[in-house]
Amino acid sequence: MNKYALLLHPGHNRVYYKSSQQLSAVEFSIVAQSMDCKPSDIHGETIAGVYYLVFSTEHTLSDKDLTKIARLSFVFALYQVEDGLFRPRCIPQLNLTDISISSLLKYTGKTNEQFTRMMINVSVSSCTMPEPERFSLLDPIAGKGTTLFEGLSMGFDCCGVEINDKSASEGYHYLKKYLELERIKHVTNLQKQSGPNKSFTAKHYGIDLAKNKEDFKRHQEQHWEIVSGNSKYADLFFPKNKFHVLVGDLPYGVQHGNVTGDKQTALSRSPKELVQACLPAWKTVLMPGGVLALAWNTFVFPKEQFAALLEQAGFEVLLDGPYGQFSHRVDNAIMRDIIVARKPLR
Repeated sequence: MNKYALLLHPGHNRVYYKSSQQLSAVEFSIVAQSMDCKPSDIHGETIAGVYYLVFSTEHTLSDKDLTKIARLSFVFALYQVEDGLFRPRCIPQLNLTDISISSLLKYTGKTNEQFTRMMINVSVSSCTMPEPERFSLLDPIAGKGTTLFEGLSMGFDCCGVEINDKSASEGYHYLKKYLELERIKHVTNLQKQSGPNKSFTAKHYGIDLAKNKEDFKRHQEQHWEIVSGNSKYADLFFPKNKFHVLVGDLPYGVQHGNVTGDKQTALSRSPKELVQACLPAWKTVLMPGGVLALAWNTFVFPKEQFAALLEQAGFEVLLDGPYGQFSHRVDNAIMRDIIVARKPLR
């Protein structure tokens, strides 16, 4: 047997406080299910006063497994433990954009980058279709794009929908400036869209990026896009069965509410109305076997009701084992949880 120890990022506990160690174990337990060398005996262990997440495998970790470990939201370093000695293992650099891309842009209501990355890892590890060469991700409530930047740094194609045009535009211009400063090859595209009989309007802010011109010629570029529009029209913005995963952090109904109408005047403290209005479109653009992962405040929408809503829409809600262990307190008004649901293959 091979024994490994994961050192948690020193800033990880600032996000979840006392829940950080529990959530790191939950995330890794779900990711472990999709690894070639299935980890066993996953547990926390304090060694010489330092906390590690420890696990064992029958065989040495593959390159594919090391990539999955590199994507973990909490990982700082990986060691292989042999006869009490810690031997550092190199974990791969994932992509064109640095992991810091999502932390540089600051704004009110922004979801923490590490929490966002955890949701992405949970969703892609829970898909049942064959693993693609590159995952495609949708954040249907994108804000200025934290989830899209995290997904981009993980090597995914990323699209988002944001009803506030100012937020969508700022996210797009932030990425454009970042790519220019980092001298990363990219092509921008801006398109406008109108629905039948002008039932809606939308702007598509798109960017394609690649290492060099040759990758563009070989069509190996990554795609990033944010649509300024109403998420209930997501199936009109994007093709059917386009996305492997749908990841979003629903408004908590404390500092701001949910926009449910075409105009930004109808605010609700509960995410129920938002999900009810948008779920048919979200399901349409999600691939069979794809996964939806949404975070929300359970104080304003009980988990049992949320699960029932998803099941009525035809999703398989994952509640057993680690999937039922995401709940953690953010502050006195917010008890945050993640619900994970899969679109059936048939």
